[in-house]
Amino acid sequence: MKRDAHPSIPPELREADELLHRYGRWAQDRYKKQHCASMEHKYKPPPGPDDEVPMPMMADFRAMDVQHALVVVPMQYRRVLQAWYIPQRLPPQAIRRLHRIPPKTWAASHALGLRMFWNIYQILYVKQKRDKVTEEGLQSQKEMA
Repeated sequence: MKRDAHPSIPPELREADELLHRYGRWAQDRYKKQHCASMEHKYKPPPGPDDEVPMPMMADFRAMDVQHALVVVPMQYRRVLQAWYIPQRLPPQAIRRLHRIPPKTWAASHALGLRMFWNIYQILYVKQKRDKVTEEGLQSQKEMA
């Protein structure tokens, strides 16, 4: 999927970017290697840059965590993130024009939305898992004492 002028992602948000890319592939849920519509189905297109092995799909429970965090992001930023990461019928540039968002605002909304998403995701899911592990460790220490 081609994107228009991929904005520079700060290093602290690269994990969020990758998480949303994987979520977009999961949400697409229609990856299927296509072949020629001829009767023989023997035509194989020449190899291209998009023929790399697809990454394994994201687990459903993790995708739901991403979706719940994405829903909390304000609508103006969520629209940009959804257009950017989730494959749609229209390319991201067309969605930007459809919503009448200027290019500078689009790039700023992408960066702010990504930061908001990552903060929400960390608060909702990463911190909860960390706290749960800490509680289990404290309980096991009390049992040993």
